[in-house]
Amino acid sequence: MTDSTPPEDGEPTTFRVKAKDWAEKHPRTIRLAKAAVATVGMAVVVGVLTPRGMTEDKAECAGQAEGAAEAEDAESAADSTQETEQRKSPDKHNVVPHKRRLKDGREIDVSGYERGGSSEGEDENPGEAAA
Repeated sequence: MTDSTPPEDGEPTTFRVKAKDWAEKHPRTIRLAKAAVATVGMAVVVGVLTPRGMTEDKAECAGQAEGAAEAEDAESAADSTQETEQRKSPDKHNVVPHKRRLKDGREIDVSGYERGGSSEGEDENPGEAAA
């Protein structure tokens, strides 16, 4: 591969000139190398991004499951604190009408309603139940 003939001016050939000469003699090898590098690069990108997307999906699902577990923990904590201390009711407010998606995928309309207020029923009739 090395060229044993010295250049005309007697100075040693630079690496750049040697590389250029080699590339001119082997264009097919250069094309194959470019294709291999591009293929490996795309494989790395796909390999990195796909698991990351799956991890985000798993994290989202885990967050939902964790939220459900936290809700159960909160319920059990509420049960234990209810014996010692009564929970304070939220302020009275109106809930706007909205849509709710059920587990089976159906969407239902939920009409607006009033919620909150004290449990003693300051302004409520005893027969009315707060939603």
